[in-house]
Amino acid sequence: MKRAIVIPALLLLAAAAPRTPPRTQPKAAPTWDIKTSQMNANAATGRFSAPNHVTMLRADGSTVDADRADGNYKAHQATLYGHVTVHDAGGTFGLRSASAVQGRGPATLTADKVALDDAAHTYDASGDVHYEQGDTSADAQNAHLNDLTHVLELNGKVHVVQGDRTMDSEHATYNTQTGQGESDKDVTITMPGPSPSIATPKPLTIHKPKIP
Repeated sequence: MKRAIVIPALLLLAAAAPRTPPRTQPKAAPTWDIKTSQMNANAATGRFSAPNHVTMLRADGSTVDADRADGNYKAHQATLYGHVTVHDAGGTFGLRSASAVQGRGPATLTADKVALDDAAHTYDASGDVHYEQGDTSADAQNAHLNDLTHVLELNGKVHVVQGDRTMDSEHATYNTQTGQGESDKDVTITMPGPSPSIATPKPLTIHKPKIP
């Protein structure tokens, strides 16, 4: 059942496939090369599992790695487990919510677990979540993205670095389209400010009075 093996593997990262814009000609789905030692799939139910290491490669240089994966390709759901690394060469992961960061270069997401529900357009990462793109990085224990509302929610030891600015908190939300963000619970922000300067006083000259 070669087809039953390939289809669920392609849907492991359905989010990484660019969606077809409305009222345009459909574009061919990107081709992935999938490498794993075993894939189990049920053509009737759509359920699948890859119990061993999974590697996915795309022609543009995008890659996906995980210790194992399972899900349901008919429901457009998949979960990646263990040392998950998702590297997207385009930097958008194919998400609507990534439109605001197009042109910023490749992006990489790592986590202990990544769950994708492409039907509901929700994506969850948990366990030592780390994201990098350009001069921006973000760390948290958990991250939840709703690709319909464009709201990214970070929870637990949130640490964001952008250039020479940093933000730490226990909870943060960010709208990936508007750029609006909010942080609460023990928020600490560090940013550069004007360098203090103390003017050096001119030397004081005392003229001795002339004695007639």
